[in-house]
Amino acid sequence: MAIQRYRCQGCGKTFIDAPKFSEALKEQAIDRYFDAEASYRSVGRELGLKPHTIFAWVEALGAQCKSFAEVASELRPHWGGYLLADGKAIHIRGVKYALCLTADATTQDIPLAGLFRHEDFAAWQRVLHLTKRLPYPVKGLVLDEDPALWAAAHKVFPTFPKQLCVRHVVGSLNHWLRYFYDGPRTLVEPFYALCHRLCYAGSREHAAVLRQEWQRQRSAFLYHGLGKAVRNFEAKFPHLWVHFAHPGMPRTSNVIEGIIRQLFRKIDDTDGFQSVGTAWRMLQLLIMRYRFHRFSCSRIHGHNGLSPLNLAGIPTNAISWIRFAQRTENS
Repeated sequence: MAIQRYRCQGCGKTFIDAPKFSEALKEQAIDRYFDAEASYRSVGRELGLKPHTIFAWVEALGAQCKSFAEVASELRPHWGGYLLADGKAIHIRGVKYALCLTADATTQDIPLAGLFRHEDFAAWQRVLHLTKRLPYPVKGLVLDEDPALWAAAHKVFPTFPKQLCVRHVVGSLNHWLRYFYDGPRTLVEPFYALCHRLCYAGSREHAAVLRQEWQRQRSAFLYHGLGKAVRNFEAKFPHLWVHFAHPGMPRTSNVIEGIIRQLFRKIDDTDGFQSVGTAWRMLQLLIMRYRFHRFSCSRIHGHNGLSPLNLAGIPTNAISWIRFAQRTENS
């Protein structure tokens, strides 16, 4: 790692990352810092280092971290092809930015991510376009109800099947009925129950039977003031049961939301970032570590003991994620 100057987020002092420590110690400190609940201070106490020294090492590694395209080109992961996408707010000096992520449903790997000022059409178009160029072998997409994300998906992947996350559908419907619907409550519970059953139908045939029940009750729902909710829910029919025609395509975006929860256990501990550059360097490394880190409490059968990259067909036992992350002169 080259000698560089950095400004500490905590004290504001400028310091130099002098090459007086062994690479093994640097790797040990960086790896421990990226444990979910570790901090620069706690790792420093454990290893006898100053917090700003560890911060400098993280910054230096992040500054030369390989891009998602470089990782894909070097490792050539075998992704399943069903792409999920979601975003999460990141605060930088009190200003909200957006971390936009993609995930492969089969491997739980993160093919690509980006940090943007807003989670809008332009951001999602950029993320999906770059994912397509990796190249990601897209078979279909699973998306929440974000209009900007859907518009970008239609633009970048116009011909591929798109499944609407049914958990988001029932969640937003429940929220609207509870807090915004001010009509008669007579059939609200039966209406919601039928919508839930439709979203989680066990097969095409089951969905067809439930749609017949929907038609029988539709006029009653309209009569009791649920017309807006009925029409809104029906507009989603083309994307509720897409997964039945595509084995391996999930009906929810639970996988990527679980990934985000894992990442944010660390991100939340940082208590915000002081610059966009510092934020992106740290996020790249956090995602890199996630891709190499083995699952230990996954609910998906066969995933525990393996990392996302393992599940994508990459043997990583002999690879240090820290050394791999570092772009070399020949990279």
